[in-house]
Order: sequence, then C-alpha cells, then structure tokens
Amino acid sequence: MPENRYSLAGGLAIAQAVLFPLAFGISIVQGIIGKAAFRYHGPVIGPSDLLFIIFTGIGVYVLLMFRKLLNERYNYHGIDTLIIISIWWSILFQISSLGLKAYAILLGLEPRLSVALVYLAYITVAMLTIGVVDILIAVRLLKIKDKLNDLLRAFAYITIIGGILEASVVLSPLALILIPVTCVILGMIFLREKEEAEFV
Repeated sequence: MPENRYSLAGGLAIAQAVLFPLAFGISIVQGIIGKAAFRYHGPVIGPSDLLFIIFTGIGVYVLLMFRKLLNERYNYHGIDTLIIISIWWSILFQISSLGLKAYAILLGLEPRLSVALVYLAYITVAMLTIGVVDILIAVRLLKIKDKLNDLLRAFAYITIIGGILEASVVLSPLALILIPVTCVILGMIFLREKEEAEFV
C-alpha cells in the first residue's frame, strides 16, 4: 500500500476547523470581559490572537501541501500562483490586523467615527481581494472537474460560494461559517489521498 505523505496536512487541516471557531469564540469573550470588568470598549489583544496566528501558520503549510497534491496527483498547475497570493494575503491580513489593534491600543483609541471608517475601508479592501482570489481558484478548479474526485469538487463549490460572500463585503461575515467546513474538506482530501493512490 502506498504511504500517505499528506496525512500530517490532513490532520492539521482538521485541527484548523477546531481552532477557528475556538479563536473566534475567545475573541468575543475577551471583548465581553473588557466591557464588563473594565468598562473598556476598544480593541483587545489576547489569547485569541495567538490562536489566529497558529491558525494562519497551519494554513500556510496546508495550502502549500494542497498545491503539491494538485501538482503531483493531477499534474495541475493552474492555481499555483493564486495559492501563493492566498498565502501572502493570509500572512499580511494577520500582521495588519494585529498592527491596527496595537496602534489603536497604544494611542488609547476607542471606537469612534474616524477609527470605524479606517477599519471599514481596510475590511472592504481585504474581503474584496480574497473574495476575487477564491472565486478564481474555484472557477479554475471547476474547469477540470471531470478529473477531480468528489471532495475536490465539493471544495471548489464551497470556495466559490465563500468567495462570492467575501467579495460582496456586506455578506462576508457569512463566509466565516464556511471556513471550518472548508478546512474539514481539505483534511479529508489529504487523508483520502492514500485511497486515491491505490487506484493508480
């Protein structure tokens, strides 16, 4: 039986599906505690940010392994550049989000119109950008859907839905729900690679 070289990536992708809602939940709790205990209504840097950093780091590895799988198993390089763009977007989004939080905390800024407008512009550009990238990834994958297994096709369909939600900006919060789903599907794609290899 062929050894599954993607089992680590599969396990980490599924771990991402747990990390994301956990980090998101902790960030909400941080905000509630800040308001209730300290009457603070500004941005908070805490444990959730560490979890999001770990999530992003794992995501970089998982995406690189996904590109490798497509290259080796399907001899497909059509989204190599888009995957790299997605990786850099994730890293820059994480860095800039922390930077904006730290800047606001250092200046003692609490939510007000000017801060809200800057954050709104930042989120709009970020969501529009990654939404377009996700749509392009999905469209290019669907061009070769006859060569892909059912999980890869499901990944493409969910990615295009997420991309449309992100690009709309207004509906982008709904795309958050799809992130753990996408992670689980990616994990299953990797973990099933051994089974796929046996038919070659």
